[in-house]
Amino acid sequence: MKKYCFINEKITEEDKAAVSIKDLGVLRGYGVFDFLRTYNGKPFLLKEHLVRLKNSAKAVGLRVPAPDPEVSRKINVLLKKNNHREAAIKIIVTGGRSEDGLTYENDPTMIIITKEIPPRSAGIYEKGIKLITFEYQRNNPGAKTIDYITMLKLQDRKRKEKAFEILYESNGNILEGATSNFFLFMGDRLITPKNNVLIGITRNFIIKAAGKRFEVEERDVKTDEINRATEAFITSTTREILPVVKIDDVVVGNGRVGDNTKALMEIFKNYAENF
Repeated sequence: MKKYCFINEKITEEDKAAVSIKDLGVLRGYGVFDFLRTYNGKPFLLKEHLVRLKNSAKAVGLRVPAPDPEVSRKINVLLKKNNHREAAIKIIVTGGRSEDGLTYENDPTMIIITKEIPPRSAGIYEKGIKLITFEYQRNNPGAKTIDYITMLKLQDRKRKEKAFEILYESNGNILEGATSNFFLFMGDRLITPKNNVLIGITRNFIIKAAGKRFEVEERDVKTDEINRATEAFITSTTREILPVVKIDDVVVGNGRVGDNTKALMEIFKNYAENF
């Protein structure tokens, strides 16, 4: 079955889609993106994602070339045309065509892609996952850029160590997952890194929801605090809340998915199902 995407104002078949070889996204890796999903066929927290997209673009000197209502319209066109059960949506903005390969000419390229979300594997949510740490802080950590070189080059190590995700740390502080945000519990205190991380949309939703039940701290998180954590989890658009039971060789808490994490998972599930 044919699938479609948008490149600027044109809708086209994915297999025939192309951008210029002079695009600064191709030549220089100059671009940002945002990533969201649907629940019940509706884009989840779209407004928040579009705000972050514009903030990411501004942080690196790019311009989002379409207003929010137009982006929303294009997303809905694709969702209908591609007929996904539930979809992941990726909006990419690059520097656009540049004749000299150096100059941003204020004519960015915008690409919108949708993809079917497969049914999730329940096992990892019941048993939890392992993270491995790596010393690294992203350039422009507050912007969601298209630079994922470090994450990609660590995939072999991740597979060898049977880990699910990479957890970045820098100068003695835990930062974020390669494609996620990180949380830990110390008893009934929920703690998450605040500085030098990408502020996730799911992260913010969880902080707000958790604040009604737990004490929440957004602050620097020292690496050795992992040893005292009673529970941990990561958050992202498609993974939602995913429990963590091991980080490197450190077993988190009792090595099982904790009750506080389960409670937040249930809160998120109920909200998403009724969205």
